Amino acid sequence: MTRIQAAKQRAEGVKRTLAALAAAGLVVAGVLARATNPGHTVRTSRGVGSSSTATSPDSDSSSADDFSIAPSTSQPQVQTNVS
Repeated sequence: MTRIQAAKQRAEGVKRTLAALAAAGLVVAGVLARATNPGHTVRTSRGVGSSSTATSPDSDSSSADDFSIAPSTSQPQVQTNVS
């Protein structure tokens, strides 16, 4: 084996090692990004001892029909300065 062939083999080995390290780094970065992203939250289920309050249809509490979102009837107060 010549010195050139030995150098080529070493270079190929280094390239394979760097490619493997880059792939592993990409996987680690993806896992960290997914774990630390504030847009993704872990949803937990209720425990065995937890309770929730149920309301009957004829109760006096407010329902979704009592509220509405409508556009404002007042004019916006915008102040512009032209110089």
